[in-house]
Amino acid sequence: MIAIFLFLITLILVAVSFKDSRDTLYIGPSKIYVMILGTLFLTAYLFLLSKQNLLQSDMIYYFNNMKQIHYLISFNNISEVLNQTEFEKGFVITQLIIGYLTNNSQVYGILMYSLILLLILISAWNYFGIESVPFVMIHYVFFTVFNTISLIVIRQGMAIGILILSLTVYLKGHKKMALIWMLLAAQFHSTAYIMVFVFIIIYIFKIDLKKNIYTWIFLSFAYITNWNKDILKFIPVESKYLDSYTGDLWSSQSAMYGQEPNSIKYLVISGAFLIIILLLKRFFLNSDRGMSFLVNIYVIWNSVFLLFGFVAFSSRIALYSWLLFPFILFYAFTSNRLLRTYYPVFLIIWIIIGAFGLPIMGWQAL
Repeated sequence: MIAIFLFLITLILVAVSFKDSRDTLYIGPSKIYVMILGTLFLTAYLFLLSKQNLLQSDMIYYFNNMKQIHYLISFNNISEVLNQTEFEKGFVITQLIIGYLTNNSQVYGILMYSLILLLILISAWNYFGIESVPFVMIHYVFFTVFNTISLIVIRQGMAIGILILSLTVYLKGHKKMALIWMLLAAQFHSTAYIMVFVFIIIYIFKIDLKKNIYTWIFLSFAYITNWNKDILKFIPVESKYLDSYTGDLWSSQSAMYGQEPNSIKYLVISGAFLIIILLLKRFFLNSDRGMSFLVNIYVIWNSVFLLFGFVAFSSRIALYSWLLFPFILFYAFTSNRLLRTYYPVFLIIWIIIGAFGLPIMGWQAL
């Protein structure tokens, strides 16, 4: 019954997207209706998601870590707990807060999923307006990659969510505040520091999209030929994680889960996303500064993935750029008048494709 209700709400949201095809997708009183529909959609979806076994893969480890943190806080102060826990401080504090809310694994999984989704929806609200939230939510809920982030690699998920928020803050002209948000993201997963670093380099030296695409092509070749490992030797990167994740143990585990280092399938996914957003930019938003900025960020963050592609579970680095894809698509379809007329059609296609990977249809972490 709830599944049928969710289906009907989704159909209504698609119908609402037909409301206006020239100026805006949602005007006047329809804003209120759209938000009500969005709330109903999310409530029904989370209810169905809670019926799945969410305690799988990395989520098991994070849930046990949350219980461990609460055990430590019972006879230590917060600074001592932070020093005794291996994870980044922002994530540890989040674990501590959630631990006060629940000790149930299913509720923990739902809260983590909701938190990561909320960060992205706040980003949409911040830049596009509150009426965009239900549609951006559909973009991500029906995006299979998002399931991996929000139900497995939740530390990266929080970091990426905050990074997307920082990009919207930057687009609105608050550059210093955007940098603060980026640094905050790294308090949930240290790999975010790399994304912040390359962002700063691009900003300081004003490296344009064309040059970054050439870099992406070069690194793609290095990725295919396994030369990226040799290239990285010339870059002063010191990390205990890098040494560990290039060892035989982690590499074999990565391959066991179908995530071989320098996997061609991840290059194909990255390239497909890039081609789509480049075509949208070239033919519809060639002079749009926001689109140029977002595409440029996708290219440089995906280039980081190509450079570290030889590392075990390197697809998790690719997630930083991949999770930008639904956001860039929404930006493109709502920023160009011609594209806007086709947005409902795009939304239907997106939902049909994404429906096959919905975790509410039977969640199995891979």
